[in-house]
Amino acid sequence: MAGKTVLILGGGWGGMAMAFSLRGMLADEHRVVVIEKNDTFALCLSNLKIMTGEWNSPADAQRQMSNISREGIEWVHEAAISIDPVAREVRTDTQTLKGDYLVLALGADLNPDGVPGFAESAYNLYEAEGAHQLQQALADFDGGKIVTLISRMPYRCPAAPFEATFLMDSLFREKGIRDQVDLSIHTPGPRPMAVAGPVIGDALLGLLAEKDITYGGDHVVSSIDSASRKVLFDGDEAPFDLLVGVPPHKAPQAVIDSGLTDASGYIPVHPQTLDILTDFENLATDYSHVYAIGDVTTITLLNMMPMPKTGVFAESEAAVVAENIVADIAGKPASARYDGRGECIVDLGGGVASMVGGAFFASPAPRINMEPATTQYRREKEAYEQVLNTWFTR
Repeated sequence: MAGKTVLILGGGWGGMAMAFSLRGMLADEHRVVVIEKNDTFALCLSNLKIMTGEWNSPADAQRQMSNISREGIEWVHEAAISIDPVAREVRTDTQTLKGDYLVLALGADLNPDGVPGFAESAYNLYEAEGAHQLQQALADFDGGKIVTLISRMPYRCPAAPFEATFLMDSLFREKGIRDQVDLSIHTPGPRPMAVAGPVIGDALLGLLAEKDITYGGDHVVSSIDSASRKVLFDGDEAPFDLLVGVPPHKAPQAVIDSGLTDASGYIPVHPQTLDILTDFENLATDYSHVYAIGDVTTITLLNMMPMPKTGVFAESEAAVVAENIVADIAGKPASARYDGRGECIVDLGGGVASMVGGAFFASPAPRINMEPATTQYRREKEAYEQVLNTWFTR
């Protein structure tokens, strides 16, 4: 049998999980090729450690792609310019690569310019450098108003801005100045993490109230006035001395230019197989052996809300697609199916965390639970980053 080539476009959490799994399951005559413009890898959740000073700098969170521990993964360190899903080709600045299988795992790009004033006013929690700058700002802060702003939905790691706010609460309690700091968090949604349902939303609202953190729901930012230091909403405003922001997200430009997105702005995929859909109503596709996983995708749940964008879901989706590609190459039925289940440990500050998760494909709406906060869950959250010690030699 002639060797096959699997092209993986994107080397984030999902793309890395895909490459690592495939290379472990496929014989050497088959190629696993990852196209990724960056030469380092880091988990977004590491930004919280940088923010709090647990890690000193962005370098503490980074791994070199060249230090991948599994041999036989080919790396192309270039940016994708265009994608042809029919031919299963990806064009970069210098070459065109063609695969027998194509997996898009490009994630979601940050678009701070999507809100006027964001780039000038906010510490960008979703960039390692922004988290590093925030670390020093929090160390110097001795009182006033801190606003955490979720500017647009959807965004990746839905719990992260809430975790950041809980961690700031803890930092200032440890410094003994919490009574001098006014903390608030503002989101376009009616409830925190609305896709998870009212039980989770109410639980988080209770925790915010318990910690004296103000919640602003249905707050869609129109602009940020850096001169007067105010976040402007429709008919409301939030003054700040320090602004922690989640910028708008969007699909990478190469994905948009290739016509693969729908009205959501992301790639629609079959919820169980992750095939890119061209006919959403019938869950059908015109493309053969072309998949998308992770944050670049949109999966509409039965409550008509989008599947959350998180690395743990991308990893689970990668496992399904990898299993099906291996089966197809072996001439067997591609029978693996993604079940829509997922969990996320939410850091609540004070050395404790809670497990949030359940069945997102449940009918008529996701069935999600939130476990009581424990120190054990906080320790388990640390284990997320142990995957880096598996994937990389450093």
